[in-house]
Amino acid sequence: MAIKKGYCTNCNKHDEPRRIFDVNSEARVCYCPHCGKKYRPKIAIYNYERVITKYLRRAYFFLKNVCDASRAYSLFAYVLELEPTNKTAKLGRLLSLAFLSTLRRNRCLEVSELLQIEMADFHTPKFTREYTAFLLSLDHFTNNYIANVKKKLTLRNYFYDIDCIKLYFRHIYDTLPLKRLIASELSLCDEANLAAEVNEGIKTMESEYSQGFYDVHGQEHNLVNFAKSGDPLVVNGRSKVDTTKLLRYRMSTLDPTKKKNFRVLAEPVFTRTFIRMFETYHRALVTTIILLAATITALIVYLIIIKQPLSVILLVATIILGVGAITFLIIRLVFGSVLTKTRLK
Repeated sequence: MAIKKGYCTNCNKHDEPRRIFDVNSEARVCYCPHCGKKYRPKIAIYNYERVITKYLRRAYFFLKNVCDASRAYSLFAYVLELEPTNKTAKLGRLLSLAFLSTLRRNRCLEVSELLQIEMADFHTPKFTREYTAFLLSLDHFTNNYIANVKKKLTLRNYFYDIDCIKLYFRHIYDTLPLKRLIASELSLCDEANLAAEVNEGIKTMESEYSQGFYDVHGQEHNLVNFAKSGDPLVVNGRSKVDTTKLLRYRMSTLDPTKKKNFRVLAEPVFTRTFIRMFETYHRALVTTIILLAATITALIVYLIIIKQPLSVILLVATIILGVGAITFLIIRLVFGSVLTKTRLK
């Protein structure tokens, strides 16, 4: 007897987990244990699979197209509430957690620890392809994260201060274990070439330790070692460079207590452009409908009082409202087209 999950579309509209029930796929009929609705097993099973697939697609849309890791994480977590063993949701939640990393908080160690707990479940032949794609996306995240952090902490390749340099080294220190785990897992998936590429990325990242970095005042700084806590030990180098050309810019800092004299660096590391675009995309539909309704109303009133002196004002208002409706409709179509493109590998 093959027991699978079924989904009732008739009851518990405000408590979706209670819509899910066990189904004997070999039986002729089955019944929802809560409302008693009769189903053919394959219909109930199909309903369940359709719901899970819908949430997974929605979650990956937010993660890969909208770049909204927070909303994607919540959706993947919800899928795991409905189906705790769903491997795709587990990987999606880990990837979303990684992209929740900010300038001051690196999530790589958390992702690495959680992946080590779960990774035995992903070592199955049928799941190898999806697992490999996840590992590559995770490695893509590590590279982008470190590059974006360095960009935020620097002005024309000069770090704002020694605290920024220490934070940069600390993020590399926390990211490397995850990259090593990715390389190891790719090797277990018989992807030696991909593992070699990740290992090259590890060497490139490690080479940053031996580099001398300058702050905006022209002072060189070098990494000596890491403390047991993982905090980088940085000392002043011997050389200095002329950075007077940077004095015209307002400097930034990680310390919020210095906000009177400096610009405090914001937390987001990854672009929020597509999140704002998605929000505008939804608002544009409502705005278009409102403006279109107002245009039609103004046009009807204009036709009624067309011979009155004030009719010219209504005609102008009708044209303005109509142009506004068309503009927001175009914005929705353009943004919708942009959001169909995947930005995360």
